[in-house]
Amino acid sequence: MASNLPLAGYHVLDLGRTRAVAQGTHFLALLGARVTRIDIEGSCLSDVHDVLWNRDKERLAAAHDPADRARQLVSHLSAVDIVMHDFLPSEARALGLDPDSLSAAYPALVHVAVGAWPAGHPHQDMPVDDALALGSAGLFDEQQPVARDGPLWLRFPFSSALAAYVAASGALARLYARNRSGKGGPVSTSLVQAGLLPMMMHWSRAENPTPSVQFGMPKDSGATLFECADGQWIHIMGAAEKSPAIAKALAEMPREVRDRHNEKYAGAVIPYLDGERGAVEAILMTRPSREWLTEFWASDVPAQPVQPMGALFKDEQALAAGYVVQRELPGVGKIRVAGAPFHLLTDTIGPDGAVPPVADVAQGAPKLPLEGVKVLDLGAFLAGPLVPMLLGDLGADVIKLEPLAGDPMRPGEWAFNGCQRSKRSISVQLKDPRGREVMERLVGWADIVHHNQRMPAADKLGFGWDRVRAINPSAIYSHVSSYGPAGPRKDWPGYDQLFQASAGWEQEGGGEGNPPMWHRFGVVDHLAALASLLVTLAALVRRDLTGKGEWVAASLLGASMAAWDSYMDEQDRLAPAPRLDSMQMGEGPAKRIARTSDGWIVMSSDDPEAPHRLARLAGDRPVDDWMAGQPADALLAMLKAGGIPATRLTLDNRDAFLSDPANRALSLSISAQHPVYGAFETIGGAWNFGPDLRLSLDLPPPLLGQHTRMILSELGLAEHAQQLLFDEQIIRETRA
Repeated sequence: MASNLPLAGYHVLDLGRTRAVAQGTHFLALLGARVTRIDIEGSCLSDVHDVLWNRDKERLAAAHDPADRARQLVSHLSAVDIVMHDFLPSEARALGLDPDSLSAAYPALVHVAVGAWPAGHPHQDMPVDDALALGSAGLFDEQQPVARDGPLWLRFPFSSALAAYVAASGALARLYARNRSGKGGPVSTSLVQAGLLPMMMHWSRAENPTPSVQFGMPKDSGATLFECADGQWIHIMGAAEKSPAIAKALAEMPREVRDRHNEKYAGAVIPYLDGERGAVEAILMTRPSREWLTEFWASDVPAQPVQPMGALFKDEQALAAGYVVQRELPGVGKIRVAGAPFHLLTDTIGPDGAVPPVADVAQGAPKLPLEGVKVLDLGAFLAGPLVPMLLGDLGADVIKLEPLAGDPMRPGEWAFNGCQRSKRSISVQLKDPRGREVMERLVGWADIVHHNQRMPAADKLGFGWDRVRAINPSAIYSHVSSYGPAGPRKDWPGYDQLFQASAGWEQEGGGEGNPPMWHRFGVVDHLAALASLLVTLAALVRRDLTGKGEWVAASLLGASMAAWDSYMDEQDRLAPAPRLDSMQMGEGPAKRIARTSDGWIVMSSDDPEAPHRLARLAGDRPVDDWMAGQPADALLAMLKAGGIPATRLTLDNRDAFLSDPANRALSLSISAQHPVYGAFETIGGAWNFGPDLRLSLDLPPPLLGQHTRMILSELGLAEHAQQLLFDEQIIRETRA
């Protein structure tokens, strides 16, 4: 790997059998680490997955003899900085890979474990499988199916896709602490912890909820997906009437005709497009999609077509931004794969292959992974603010700077609260030079400046890269965009929905022959945020060596493509990938959800013999009919005896999850005191760091400008100067 990458000189050992570990260590390799993979028996990765996430690693076969395998592990564990695995707790203990054994034998080693559920949870021995994890946690019941009622199988493997970033980020947070204290130690996460990050928007409770918190976002809230005259669907965000053609057609449509079209959505939970959804739907059916997209793009209306997975391999913007990589591999040939979902945009090179020395003694060892790190959050909506929130969870001091009107997502408190804890808030008018001076003091204070504003707007408001670097040359400048830092669309607006559409996830999620379906979890926003978190932490680790700041970036487009589980060959064919059936029940006979006499179950097996074992269990009855007549617990026992992994599919799980004593004990659900809501319960942390390091989860989402006076005092601004800024409406503070 190139010596100018931030993890050059670090060595990682991959002992994984699942996507989360394989892709997590792949990300570390893309950041410059040397990765050695020992191919462990029982891998759940297909040949396609192996190409996607293991192609740039040193490969070793695991020794067959137990004694030889133990010696093999010891020889590698003593020579690496990070090891990542997905063994269940009992398996890890048998191999000497449990946290206590590793910490005792290798004090400087960072060791990362990924499970389905956290160690210590009643479900800790569940196989590390997306469907089992998401189904048991209740997320298969958090999306309205296209053509029926009830839960559905989620084709988007987002718990593993998110967990890959979470595991790799946890490794770097622990590595940062190790380089300052001399002490390595454990990091653990799980598919459930990663998969629940999007649910922070949806699973919360308040002692004194406001109407917005109480309303939330119902499962059947719909999405602004529209079919055009050519049968092509497009996803529109923002005001469609900004398009002159739409505005003209609406103005010319007789009132009674508009009312008739709009009546179709009179009972909609959310009245999109100012109640004109039906009329806009009818107008869009009059012209082909390409004409409408050209119109919308010319009018700065965010919109994208619903495309099949892989279409972006030939997209002009994806190519220009570097999100398509061409490779030639033995036995595979020339292929196109998704490139790195992050960028390092400045040339910050340390000594060739050097890494920060590990401290000899651990005096003043931190209690939080990122203790002492200072973050300025200038972002809005979701993908920008989520990164500083996670940095705050890891122990950084995060200050959220908002305009006087606040983050545009504040009115949707249920969503705002899902990416804003672990921060203090200051509200400043940046269009005034005196407000800009306050911001510049914060830029000088920060180790990390993070935002997701479009770069022309950031430059205009005074926090573009050149200005930040001039004020604070050691600051890490971290930016999340919609389309990437280069190419013809680099400054275009964008939303999660547009990239679920263009990357193929909406088509895949709808199921065979169905209209497309938007996944209401905002998964691409979260993937982009986690890509930004990872590259930001890598830059932070490197800064200990170079002392220099740098510009790092991630995007919704890059993250949506990196989540793919396929690649494209020379004949423009996609490698085999799972397909969802028309009823959105599953991807195969033994990889699906099923109704029982008293609920639902989810089973997940890729074993080609599993369907035959199911048929034998059902006897002469159709499998679905047989399962529908069985109580869930009895059916699960039979499936377990038949070697088919399965679990109960949990329904309407928010309240039960937040109240579960096991979840509370492991901080999977937490409660904090909010100045308006009172006791505020929500999803907990995405990591566990063992006994020596903890997360910081005590700060609830702040009120607008709640900490303005406190922050200005810390910056050295006298009280009379503060009051003048308040009097001139340059700053704002909100009190409960």
